[in-house]
Amino acid sequence: MQSISIQIQPEFLATFDRQAFLSQVRAVGRAPEIDEFSEKGKTYLTYTFFTEFPKKLWQDLQSALYLHADYSSVISPISIAAYEDETLPQGYLILHHFDPAKKVSGL
Repeated sequence: MQSISIQIQPEFLATFDRQAFLSQVRAVGRAPEIDEFSEKGKTYLTYTFFTEFPKKLWQDLQSALYLHADYSSVISPISIAAYEDETLPQGYLILHHFDPAKKVSGL
């Protein structure tokens, strides 16, 4: 199974507009599975998009989120995006990281 997950960092959950995020991704025909969980006293929010076509999905998500003229400034500094595929050596690739110093991969 292949997927792209977008995790919102815990310190931003209180001010994160979930409906605005969903509107952005639905505008490009995408609907995620939503998972909210607590670990070590922190709450994480993850949106997972399952796909058989990860390159197309990532292009759609980039246009709706990370490359979007208005929304990029909202989502880029608070999220991590990862491509997950059990056939990869590590099982995942980081596609976007809120810390611009972190190395990211492409699809």
